[in-house]
Amino acid sequence: MEVLAKLLEFKYMADNDDPGGFKYAQIGLELAVGVGLGFWCGYRLDLRFATIPWFTLAGSAVGFAAGLYLVVMELPGEKNFKAKTGGQRPKL
Repeated sequence: MEVLAKLLEFKYMADNDDPGGFKYAQIGLELAVGVGLGFWCGYRLDLRFATIPWFTLAGSAVGFAAGLYLVVMELPGEKNFKAKTGGQRPKL
C-alpha cells in the first residue's frame, strides 16, 4: 500500500504543472513500464506454452500500445498548461 501511495503522490506532483520535469518523467515511465510489463507477460506465456517468440512479441506490442495510450491521454493536460501560461516554461 505504501508503494501505491508513493505512485499516487508522484502522479499528483506531475499533474500540478511542476517545473521540475516530473510530468515528462512520468510519461517516459508509463511507456517503459507498459512495454516491460507486456514483454514479461508474453515471455512467461512463451515459457509455459513453448511458443517462443510469439507471445513475447505480441505482449511487447500490446504493452507498447497501452503505454502509448497513456502517453496520448497525458497530452490534453499539456495543452491546458500551455493555455494557462501562454506557452512559457519557467526558467530553472
